[in-house]
Amino acid sequence: MITGVPIGGSGKFQATFNGALQAGTVPSWTAGEPSVALTPAADGLTCDAAIPTSATFTGFSLSVSGIASDGNTVATTVGVPVPTPLPAPATAVTIDQIA
Repeated sequence: MITGVPIGGSGKFQATFNGALQAGTVPSWTAGEPSVALTPAADGLTCDAAIPTSATFTGFSLSVSGIASDGNTVATTVGVPVPTPLPAPATAVTIDQIA
């Protein structure tokens, strides 16, 4: 289930292939939005996606691909929403005299 990554936050994604990949294959991750910073794990099966605090987009595409044991490319793309963060809730109050 893809729930989204907030502006200034990061999310971890996992690829689960339904069969064997070619020996030595490390899956490759790409994002449709160039400012999304991707950090894949060494084995390529998970990937962190970080959204910059300056982001103005509301979503991005995330793709992963690998080479199956029969030599064919296996790939998929999902849409990842980027919700606007909610304002921080109040945790205290002060009283000031203004007149």
